[in-house]
Amino acid sequence: MENTNRQSLMQKTVELLNRQLPAGLSCVGGDGEIRIVETESGKQLIAGLPLTPLFVRAEKTPQEAAELTQAFTRRVLAIVQGHLKPMTLKGAESHIYPVLRHSSFVKKNPERWVHRTHTEQTSILYALDDAKGYRLIEQEMLVSAGWTAEELHRHAISNLQQLPIPKKQQKVGPNTITFIAAADGYAASRILLPSLIEEMEASRTGDVLGVAIPHPDVLVFGDLHGDSGAELLSRLTYDFASKSSMPISPLPFVWETGDLIPIVVVTHEKKKGAGPGAKS
Repeated sequence: MENTNRQSLMQKTVELLNRQLPAGLSCVGGDGEIRIVETESGKQLIAGLPLTPLFVRAEKTPQEAAELTQAFTRRVLAIVQGHLKPMTLKGAESHIYPVLRHSSFVKKNPERWVHRTHTEQTSILYALDDAKGYRLIEQEMLVSAGWTAEELHRHAISNLQQLPIPKKQQKVGPNTITFIAAADGYAASRILLPSLIEEMEASRTGDVLGVAIPHPDVLVFGDLHGDSGAELLSRLTYDFASKSSMPISPLPFVWETGDLIPIVVVTHEKKKGAGPGAKS
């Protein structure tokens, strides 16, 4: 039944995109992903975009499946527009932003993208985001502009610093969780602002400062107390990442002496009949 539902959702996504794609382009689905191709030649414009994260989110919240599909198609259409229209970096300095991706994204085609290492699990890439569309910046665009990677990075961070940082806090036992979920597509990117991390670290009362970047639209800080705090952040991170169409990292981090250190929390289910000393 699950495969049938996923096939149906993929078909709906393909149909929705085919109704909205520019003339001459088509969406093709198969093997749990979609591709954007030129209708006549079949030439691929955009390589396989995985649908698994969309499937997972729709299965967890079936009542939101239609809305999730619409959001996914809007993201794909913005990417398509970015590929179709000529985009140059010169004169667009104020429209460049840093984005985070799982490192596996870069490893598929490391020579194509302008990127730098963030953590072992994550990489920094750069997006040109203006009225013409959204596009990740490629090496050839950097060469054409005559910029260095460092110049590009400076522009991106400078623009990121101009964005507001809306915070929402929630107390869970002794732990304080801070959510940053700005609706601009760069919420997770704000982890690249040292002043924000310093602010969160300065206000910490717990044992460690936890950080989660599960997907581009949310950044989570945790003022964590003991093992229960680490387990809480771990569950939140996995839940957010599994529901996203573009997961970054399902693992949380702790901030230690200027570095983000990934943490793996192993929980033990309490078995029936286990003695009082059993871990839970």
